Amino acid sequence: MLPRVLLVEDDDVIREIYAMKFELEGFPTAVAENGQVALEMVSQFQPQVVLLDMMMPVMGGLEFMERLDKTDKKNTPDIIIFSNISAAAQMQSVMKLGATDYWVKSDYTPERVADEVAKLWKHRQVDGLAQESPADA
Repeated sequence: MLPRVLLVEDDDVIREIYAMKFELEGFPTAVAENGQVALEMVSQFQPQVVLLDMMMPVMGGLEFMERLDKTDKKNTPDIIIFSNISAAAQMQSVMKLGATDYWVKSDYTPERVADEVAKLWKHRQVDGLAQESPADA
């Protein structure tokens, strides 16, 4: 089973291309054009993975991460930053706020992104099963 993906991207073309790829691969997918819309969608769509741009109008990725309620650790989505900004200081800031990973857009194709999200989710499922299984006696 593939995760529900929320794609947060202000560029219409990029948003449409990646949303189409995720949908073709079988990912339940929702899109938001900025962080404010994404915050509203999190409770409705309950994404398991958020692919998040950093520089957007209204509310950028950093503010989205600061405002996202992370009190329910079990239901907090994995957040993958997907940005053209490759500044080390920004990478460190978002990782401290709980980002799972930081991907620079120019290094990825839609196919690679879908593959990497699927791999991440598979590892999460294996890790979750390992944590939930009773200890060997």
